[in-house]
Amino acid sequence: MKRIYALVLALIFMITLCSCDNKGKTEIPTPATVDTDYQIITEIDHCVVEPDDKLHMTIEDKTYYRSLMESMLNREKKVTLSESKEQNEYYVDLLKQSPYYFFLSECTVKDNTAHLKYAYSKSEQESMLSFIDQSFLQIINSNATADDNTLDRILNIYGAVARAMTYDHARKDNKQLDSPLFQYPSDEIYKALKNGESVCYGFAYTLRFALLQLDIDCFCVYGPCSGRGEAHMWNIFKYKDNFYTCDSAWDRAEEGYACLYHFGKTDKEREADTLTRTGFSSKFFDEYGKIECTDETFKIFRGVSRYTWVNTHTYFTEDFEANEYIFDTTTMEMK
Repeated sequence: MKRIYALVLALIFMITLCSCDNKGKTEIPTPATVDTDYQIITEIDHCVVEPDDKLHMTIEDKTYYRSLMESMLNREKKVTLSESKEQNEYYVDLLKQSPYYFFLSECTVKDNTAHLKYAYSKSEQESMLSFIDQSFLQIINSNATADDNTLDRILNIYGAVARAMTYDHARKDNKQLDSPLFQYPSDEIYKALKNGESVCYGFAYTLRFALLQLDIDCFCVYGPCSGRGEAHMWNIFKYKDNFYTCDSAWDRAEEGYACLYHFGKTDKEREADTLTRTGFSSKFFDEYGKIECTDETFKIFRGVSRYTWVNTHTYFTEDFEANEYIFDTTTMEMK
């Protein structure tokens, strides 16, 4: 009887042990299965908007905005929108923030109708639309694999934007905050991708639109740079519930490599770069609330003078003293 009792206890113990072990395997996924839901993007969503606007918009708002965007891309002369002229003007303002608004020479709202006039011929617009979309697909899908995690996609897109253009030092229209390009991109994204050169807002607008295609929250932020005596635009992106600044214009590629020195910086680090946000809170935070960049996850990148993709989750990096390391996005280690 004692032997039977002991066998029963042993059997119960083994069943419990196996159950706990299986439960643990279910609740703690392996790195290979964590955050790997990104696929190759085959079509650009022309209607993506900044995160705060996305939270603010109702289903009706999104429907009307998409109708306005599609009408412009299809070269319609007018489109009927909501009964509210104020809301319709809001949709036009959203359109002005897109890479495609420069197709229009004029867009006016009268009651429930938006009237559209075009700046280019049909063939010119079709050619520019195709070029913009194909350029963004190349940037977004740069080094993309089915096993990518969120950080892989961000780093690959960040590097692709930095490599897509050089800095046009001859430009003078980025020196003052009253430049209209600090409010709307106009044709800046198209010219930057077409000519392979731009200034700060060309980099920032391009990065924002690319990350929004993957539903990665990204803002453009601008303000004076006292250290350089001019204005500047950069980005804030969201990663794992924290916000970080980044600056692809200042991390632009050298000899095929991009830097990470300004990637994932905190607000204090940006202040040390003599940069100050201007008007950002009041313009963008209505729904999102206050955004602060305080997390130091990416402090590990402060010495990285250049980086490049090796394979999934793995990047070659080099610091300013020419020391070489491999960075792993699953372990966040530099070895």
